Amino acid sequence: MKRKASYFKIFLLGFGFFGLSILWSLYNSDIPIMLKNAYNLSYTASGWVMNLDNILAITLIPLVGFWSDHIWTRIGRRMPFIISTLPIGGLLFALVPWIPLWLGASGTSLAAFILVLFFVNICMGISRSPIIALMPDLVPPEERSPANGVINFMGGFGSLLVYFLVGKISTTNRPLGFAIAGASVLVAAVIMFLSIKETRDSLERKTPQSEHADFSLLRRMWTPKYRSLLLICLAIFFWFIAFNAIETYYPTYMHAESPAVRVVIARLGTATPTDAAQIAELTAVRQSSEASAKFNLGVFSLAFMLLSIPAGFIGRRLGRKTTILIGLAGVIVMVLLLAFGIATTAGLAIFVMGGLSWALVNINSLPTVLDMGNLEMVGALTGVYYFFSQAASIVSPPLVGRIADLAGGTMSVMFPYAGIFFVLAAVCMLFMHPEDKPAASSDNGPAV
Repeated sequence: MKRKASYFKIFLLGFGFFGLSILWSLYNSDIPIMLKNAYNLSYTASGWVMNLDNILAITLIPLVGFWSDHIWTRIGRRMPFIISTLPIGGLLFALVPWIPLWLGASGTSLAAFILVLFFVNICMGISRSPIIALMPDLVPPEERSPANGVINFMGGFGSLLVYFLVGKISTTNRPLGFAIAGASVLVAAVIMFLSIKETRDSLERKTPQSEHADFSLLRRMWTPKYRSLLLICLAIFFWFIAFNAIETYYPTYMHAESPAVRVVIARLGTATPTDAAQIAELTAVRQSSEASAKFNLGVFSLAFMLLSIPAGFIGRRLGRKTTILIGLAGVIVMVLLLAFGIATTAGLAIFVMGGLSWALVNINSLPTVLDMGNLEMVGALTGVYYFFSQAASIVSPPLVGRIADLAGGTMSVMFPYAGIFFVLAAVCMLFMHPEDKPAASSDNGPAV
């Protein structure tokens, strides 16, 4: 008899995404600020530092995923990678804010700071792929969209905690905020290890066919036959370029250039006062603006989380292409309103709309890619999806950072920047035909 997915198990698996989301949300919001304040790095340089996780992810996710497909231990094939690296990554992350406190702003301190970040990213990169792969291990194909919604719900809840609680703590006490995030990762690893037994819960434990275990599809998709697959992947690339810029630099922008900060700087006549009272005043306003940015992103995450499960059913009812286009229209409106400064008077409504719209896009994106092939191609198509999404994350931070530096050091450029790339994503989706599934068609040989 065919086994069905256990949504209780999917909920427990979601704790892995919950822990990762807490760590990465705090990482993305606080590390750029620390690089600017503690080490006075340019936006371009900080963008490259922020790229460590993306550069490692684009190689580690497919490689570790392929490796974990072809081993089997007494605790499974995914769990050895998760339990051996996730706790170490959490402990190292808790160490990060202590480095500038212990070593100051010296070159040695910066080198140590980047080195610890590198090892954090190694650990997170190794564990991320097996966590992702556990979902299709536990869930039959027809139930993966709702399962994806459950997992993203848990991830959104993790981000929500950062923007509403942990991020506020970190604004005034970075070591405590980072310690909470690191502890959350440890707890998530323990919950997954104790609750998910791969030898019992996996639907299938046979080794995948070798012709479907590589990423040759990346070469084929540039031919006319694979046009629709290429278009959805380019759309993913463009919308993650846009989203990554906002997620990474919005708190930095508010910390340095919010309307309240600009008012104080204009009154003081300098952005770097030397008088103690003026420094205290400017610091208080910067911290308040940073906390406001994290609260706004928290509202965004809350809206995303609330619609994450319904978004899968909306995509099934309206069609994934239509649902994604509606979502893209919403996030385009959001960044346009932010670009014109309307968020100062209607911020919460704008971020609610943005979070709901992003759920429509994000929840339906991976299933749309998987629809381009057959069940035997899930691994290759998942690798293609993460290749394009992580490539976008590599490109975006240094690119928007460089543009900001060329614009005179203002990060306000990220709003029109994001809008342009969201529009490019929508154009790709308009020309993508979901009924065109060339990757699944027979061509007298394996599709990948």
